[in-house]
Amino acid sequence: MSQITMTPADAMITLENVNKWYGQFHVLKDINLKVKQGERIVLCGPSGSGKSTTIRCINHLEEHQQGRIVVDGIELNEDIRNIERVRQEVGMVFQHFNLFPHLDRFAELHAGTYLGSKDAEK
Repeated sequence: MSQITMTPADAMITLENVNKWYGQFHVLKDINLKVKQGERIVLCGPSGSGKSTTIRCINHLEEHQQGRIVVDGIELNEDIRNIERVRQEVGMVFQHFNLFPHLDRFAELHAGTYLGSKDAEK
């Protein structure tokens, strides 16, 4: 299992030279990003600029082809244990088409808190 030793001053999320393609279309080009613990950031840009793809790569909903993504000291690679560990800690709210139609917005935002609980299988 690939794990990087980090000090508390280091980033919680690190992207180093991350690249992703959809066929011939180079979606993410050498993306570098460091987010420290407690820091809040905004990814903004026009439609199609790679914001959602970047976030999906951080949660490994999309696989990046080159570069390195590290979340809380865990490198995202093909090791499913690493991916599962990151997904237990990293959540995301989809823009609109993946929302739960039977939940109000408050319940949607808190749905992730139920994952991993002993009652989640019920």
